[in-house]
Amino acid sequence: MKDTRDVMKIAKMGRYKFGVGLTEGEMAYALSRLGFKVIYTTISTEQDDLNYLQDPVGIITKKYKDHKYKDFVKDGIWNDSKQNVSFDFYDTTIPKKILESKEIEKIYEIDIISVIEKYQNEDTLFILGLNANVLYGREPQEGISGGHVVLCKGYKDGMFEIYDPGPYEKPDFIPKDTVLAAMKDLSKDYNVYVIVNQH
Repeated sequence: MKDTRDVMKIAKMGRYKFGVGLTEGEMAYALSRLGFKVIYTTISTEQDDLNYLQDPVGIITKKYKDHKYKDFVKDGIWNDSKQNVSFDFYDTTIPKKILESKEIEKIYEIDIISVIEKYQNEDTLFILGLNANVLYGREPQEGISGGHVVLCKGYKDGMFEIYDPGPYEKPDFIPKDTVLAAMKDLSKDYNVYVIVNQH
């Protein structure tokens, strides 16, 4: 593998298209196939997931109808035009595999703090999808939503330990309310993937 696009090709299992980003679920499923223990946790219900599999475009259209990011979503595709990257939210291939997988545990209607406090240890990371502008207190740029993925090592004393590629000192210790606001900004029915190294 020579670069991150090669990683994306592998994670998407042959469904790779240039300029189409990896979702948190695709990242987590690829790690599961590589032998990591993955736990899918969500504030949604199991029925919400089943409804999405039946009508992904309809669910996504309804979800973002009155949302601040509605202009980024069309026909089940999230498109950050200025970043020249899109996400095929209508594609249910990986969400279906996650729900069908016997290796991936599912926990519904979670409290994110409880999940992280329960599973955090030296062999575990958490994948969080959120808005980077809200997370870091930046002004949004026109045509860019701010959608982003970070890794979390744990939670203690009201602070999340966040790891994010960048030219600044790591890790970032960010207050709970800021992280939760950044996650809810993009989607009120967010997921958290627990990744455990079993090697």
